[in-house]
Amino acid sequence: MLRASSGRYCLTPKGEFYLIGYGSRYESRRKPAQGVHDDIFARVVLLEVDGTEIYMFNADYLEFEEWSCDEIKGMMAREYGLNENCIFFSATHDHHSVMDYHKHWNTGVFSQEYYDFYVETVKRAYEECHASLEKCRMYFGRGMAEGYYGSRIFYGENADNEVILAECRNADGKVVAALCNWATHSTVLDPENTLLTADYAGAVCNELYRLRGYYPAMIVGAAGDCSNRAWRQGTDYAELERLASGVAKKINEISCDTPLDLHFEGERLVKYRVNYIPEDHTGEILAEIARLQQEMERAEGAQEKKLLYDEANSLKRKLDLSEVDICLYSSIIRLGDLELVSSPGELGSALGIELKQYSKARCCMICGYTNGYKSYILQPELMEHSARCRASKYRPCDVRGYIDAIKAGM
Repeated sequence: MLRASSGRYCLTPKGEFYLIGYGSRYESRRKPAQGVHDDIFARVVLLEVDGTEIYMFNADYLEFEEWSCDEIKGMMAREYGLNENCIFFSATHDHHSVMDYHKHWNTGVFSQEYYDFYVETVKRAYEECHASLEKCRMYFGRGMAEGYYGSRIFYGENADNEVILAECRNADGKVVAALCNWATHSTVLDPENTLLTADYAGAVCNELYRLRGYYPAMIVGAAGDCSNRAWRQGTDYAELERLASGVAKKINEISCDTPLDLHFEGERLVKYRVNYIPEDHTGEILAEIARLQQEMERAEGAQEKKLLYDEANSLKRKLDLSEVDICLYSSIIRLGDLELVSSPGELGSALGIELKQYSKARCCMICGYTNGYKSYILQPELMEHSARCRASKYRPCDVRGYIDAIKAGM
């Protein structure tokens, strides 16, 4: 039996705050934000399947820190009896969100007051959703959202452009909770934007409310190599509105008419350790950095310069590696016709497609940027095409090992 509920909770800070995303090289991130363009929110979905609750806190944040997720999940388990593996802290990867909840961000800006507000919101949202659970049936549909985002490496090509929409409807046919599973970076605006905003995911969510009458949780899937970079015609709020309106209309064409038979089959936490001493490729890395810097000097547009800088900077970080020791993980929840698979990383689109196709469930959702952040985990096939892929801490064997470990747990 399925019971479900949902809620929408404002996460906009009061008083002075800083923006997160893009790093301290931008003045917009070194100084307090200049205001609020639009509020940021958490869209909370609570599913109860055969007595087991799955709590999804989907927020307009850049990411969630692992230590914070573990701390709050432990508290939720103690106070409410939740299974820690059935709690998903899902970020939309908003690069114009608030920094102040993020204790270990490189600028060192952290507000205990805001962090406490965030934790209290997590608790209040659960309590209110738990109190309003009602018997439901889940229906889903899938479609392709093309023409507004796609591969950020092979311009003009799709990445994972499939969108999955799931609705929980009560006995009266009312949608009481919904999930929108798409796979793209939630980024349209320029890094020098100085206003708080929910950016792409938030704008699409607002458009879906206008079109369908509800705010779905915007669950970002395997979006490591996917964005609107090749499709956008600018980086201002007018372009954000154009892109959001266009893709929301595509999503609205999806018919949620396939019922899902949900029953709790089990959950599993998969862990995969990446541990090695990097080989010395200093000469090759320095040569590539020099090439990128030369291209930067010739570049004319700010966006082109930014992309080249990002690639060079990611390679520079690789020069400082003496040992790599990372624990990757994934929470896998099997609910009969629905399977939820989380990852704390920016999975490559081909990896997300592979996992969805491997799943035995009728509907499989990949939940990226969830319960922590472990950077880019891209398909090895991109190695020769992407400096960011070459700069990754994860070797091809690590990526393959992690994906195989997830598949073994599905």
